[in-house]
Amino acid sequence: MKKIFSLLLLGITTIFLISCSKQNSLYGKYYDIYDGKAKLALEFNENGGKFYENETRAITNIDTKNKTFTFSVNGRDVVVTYDLKENGTLKYDTGSYFTSGNENIAYKKDSEAYKKALKK
Repeated sequence: MKKIFSLLLLGITTIFLISCSKQNSLYGKYYDIYDGKAKLALEFNENGGKFYENETRAITNIDTKNKTFTFSVNGRDVVVTYDLKENGTLKYDTGSYFTSGNENIAYKKDSEAYKKALKK
């Protein structure tokens, strides 16, 4: 009986660990793709990252639990919300920072979504 219980517990633990390890990592380079051309938009790493627009802005805080990241403009922190899909599509909302549309889509380099967007 102890062996069966131990094996059952081991199986449940293994499934739990595998499911936790499959969470999408935000780390990597993300591109805006328009007319089949890719332009680097965001880059995330263990130190934060970079937001590329007219100027390169440092990403200072990544909160994966609340799905937000922060960058500064003229001393003002801009908190961006995001949603990363399994296929590599990153939807992010810059709030009131941009005047022309707040929601953007970028694609993780070499992901399924990136390759598909380049073919359009």
